[in-house]
This record gives sequence, C-alpha cells and structure tokens, in this order.
Amino acid sequence: MGEVEMQPDPQLGNANDDDDDDDASVPGKQIRSKKKEKKRHNKWLSVRRCARIPLKLILAIVTVYVCILSSERYFYYWVQTTIERTDVHVSEINFPAVTIIPVVVTNLNTSEQAQRLTRVFNMARAVLWQTPDAARLDKHSFDAFPEYAHLNPTMLDIDTVFDSMQYSCKNFFAECTWRRKHINCCSIFRSKSTYRGFAYVFNSLRCEFPDETWPWSVGTSGSLSGLNVKINRNQHMFDINMLGVIVHEPTQVLGHSIVYSTEDRIVIPVEPLRFTAEADVKARPLHMRRCLFESEIGRLGQSRSECISKCHVQYVLARCNCTLILPTPLTAKLENITDPTDYKGQTICGVKHLPCFNENKLSLFSMSNIIEESRENIFTTIDCGCFPQCDHTQYHTSTYTERLSSAENIDSVVEIDVYFQEETLFLYCSRLSFTLLDLMVSFGGIAGLIMGISVLGWVNAILDRFTCCRQPNDG
Repeated sequence: MGEVEMQPDPQLGNANDDDDDDDASVPGKQIRSKKKEKKRHNKWLSVRRCARIPLKLILAIVTVYVCILSSERYFYYWVQTTIERTDVHVSEINFPAVTIIPVVVTNLNTSEQAQRLTRVFNMARAVLWQTPDAARLDKHSFDAFPEYAHLNPTMLDIDTVFDSMQYSCKNFFAECTWRRKHINCCSIFRSKSTYRGFAYVFNSLRCEFPDETWPWSVGTSGSLSGLNVKINRNQHMFDINMLGVIVHEPTQVLGHSIVYSTEDRIVIPVEPLRFTAEADVKARPLHMRRCLFESEIGRLGQSRSECISKCHVQYVLARCNCTLILPTPLTAKLENITDPTDYKGQTICGVKHLPCFNENKLSLFSMSNIIEESRENIFTTIDCGCFPQCDHTQYHTSTYTERLSSAENIDSVVEIDVYFQEETLFLYCSRLSFTLLDLMVSFGGIAGLIMGISVLGWVNAILDRFTCCRQPNDG
C-alpha cells in the first residue's frame, strides 16, 4: 500500500485565519469607538456651550441693570441730612445779629412840605418792607404825591426827610443790657447798616466797622439772658411810631424773621438750628447738596442775602420794568452794586412804581428764597436758587408784643428783648449716604451673586491664556 498523504483540514485552516483577522481588528474597533464617543462628547459639549451663551447674556444684562440701580444711589441720592446731636448747648453757637430800624415816624415839623415828605417816607417803607400798613394803601394813596414821582424810594432816609444830622445813638437808645449786665449802647451798636436810613445793627460781621470780638455768644437762655434794649420813642426831630426788628445770622445782611410793632415791648425768643456738612459732600454738585462751602462763597463774591436781594431786584425789573438801586454793601470787600454804570439804559425805580411793588407784594428786605407769583388761585413760585453755607445756624423766632401801662412806660420807651428760648438745640449734619467704597462693594457683591465673578477669577482667566502661566495637567 502506498503512503497516504495527510491534507490539512480546511475548517481548521479557516478558523485560524478568522482568529488572526479578529486579533487584527480589535485595536481598530477601539479607535473607532473612541472617536464616536469623542464626537458625541464634543456634540453635547457644544450644545452645553451654546445653551450657556443666552443664559450668560441674560445674567450679564441683569447684573448691569442692578449695577445701574445701585449707581443711582451714588449719583442722585448721595447726600442725606440727619440729626447729629440733640444736646448742643447755646454757648457753642453765635448769638444772632439784631438790626433795629424805624419804619413809621411822625415829623415834629408841622410845615406842609415836611409832612408830605414824611408821608412819602412812611408809604415807601410800608411797601418796600411789606408792613401791615401796605395792605391799606390804594391807588389814591400813591397818586397823592406827584412831585415825588421820580424820587428813588430806597434813597429815602431820615437825613432826606428831616434834612438834619441831629439824631444820634445817645438820643436813640435809653438803656442796653447784654447778658444781664448794663452796657453802653453806642459801644455795641453800629449805625447805618446796608438798609437806607436810620438803622442800628448789633453783632453783625457785615456792618461798617464791626467789633473785632464779634460774633458774641451767651451761656444761658431765658428772658434778659441775651440782648435787651430800650429805645426812646421821642427823638429830637421826630417820634417813632413803628419799629422793625430783624434777627439774622451774623454773616448775613438779611434774616428770615422781621418783626414790625407799634407796641411798647417786643419779646423775641429765638429757636436756633445748627447745620454742618462733611468735607466729602463738596464733591457733589451744588444743586444736589444745596449749600455752599466758605471757599465757594469767596469765589462767588456774594453772600446768600446779597444773592436773594439781587434776585428780588431782577424780579422787580421783570414785573415793573425798572431797576432799584440798592444800598451800598457794608464792607469794602464786597462789590459795589450801586455803581451808576451798572444801570445805563435802564429806568430807575421811583415812587411812581410803588403801586407795582405793592401789587406784587414783594418785600425787598426779606430773606425769602422763594418769590410767590400766585394770582387768582393759581399757585406759582420762583426759586432764586440762593443757597446757604453748609456750616450755618438758622434762627427761628416766635414773637409776642405787649402794651405797657403809662406807669410802667413813664419815659415813653420801646423795649426789645432777644434771647434763646432753650439752652440746647439740634445739630444736623449732611453726609454721604453712599460713598465710592460703598459703590465698589455693591458692584462686587452684585457681580459675585449673579454671575459668580470675582477679581481673582478674572486674573486667573487672563493668566490661563498664556502658555507660561497655565497650570500643569496631570496625565
């Protein structure tokens, strides 16, 4: 028998081939599966990124909006006035300045010309000061003096009426008391304030030749604790029928409180309010803080009272088509507003314009920053925009008068008593309610709360953009 040749089993050979193929295909499948998995991951990553874009945009808009609301507190509601103290003693503030002016007089000269000029004087004072007598004046009252139609009413003073310099401080005052001690009246009063005519002012820094020790202060409250003066009704050439008393700040010419009285005793209790401001408030615009610092007043060259006076004059010019020549300022440092060159081409107000003044009921010597224009039940006003000092004291008064019996008033005098009603007062302070530091903290808190942003996070994000600063990756 011949040899039988052994043939390889085809099935076995195919099996080996398949095994080889399977072994060769395993790495490829893993690679393909990894690629597919990476594609799916990148797809979801892109979806998540795209979904975050509108969310981040909405949050960014919300953050900006809230930051704008927060910044409004910084730019528009930055200054607030609060009570700093309730126990400030009156010795810590200045005593108010007091100006005394005869408003209505009787001329002892019986000549017709003297009597007519005196009536014009009293009428002009009543209109310019808006005394109670002004309401009783009518058209016939103003038309009764045609010879004085062009006479400037602000130029009418005691010298003009009586053509005499025979009055004096010694004749005007009968007795003066300061802090319950008798004192020489002529040593504490200065004559000829900015008001035309017979006027005396006490404790004012804006008068001619003020005392070097002014402004004075007191250490207590109550009647006779401040200024008490007695004035002779019967002067050498005239009798005083009505007095005007102005209580005002020593640094101002005018005051909020003007008292007109024909009584024998005028009692003026004063209730002061003290106002101060932090230095940081100066950073805010004037129309927001509504007060002036001392350096700003020096730059403007006028006090609040002078600003208000000019505002009233401008109102007269608009209403009555004439210009008033106001009295010369008290100190040489102030601008001379009576310079004739200032009024070229303008009509100077005369007695003939007094009906227009009286119709508009404008007091040229009041400290009112608001001029009322109300007519026929339509309430309208004009704001002069004259701001006080940030560091100042307001003196509010509540006045009462009384008529003394003949026995008590045997010397025919008028007594004026000015004093602080209480020993303590309120101190108000204007300060920044929202500072720049508060604004930064507010912005940081808003950004961190809504968007999770911080300064450190931004720094790290910027540094990660540079290869040298990237953090090493493990693996």
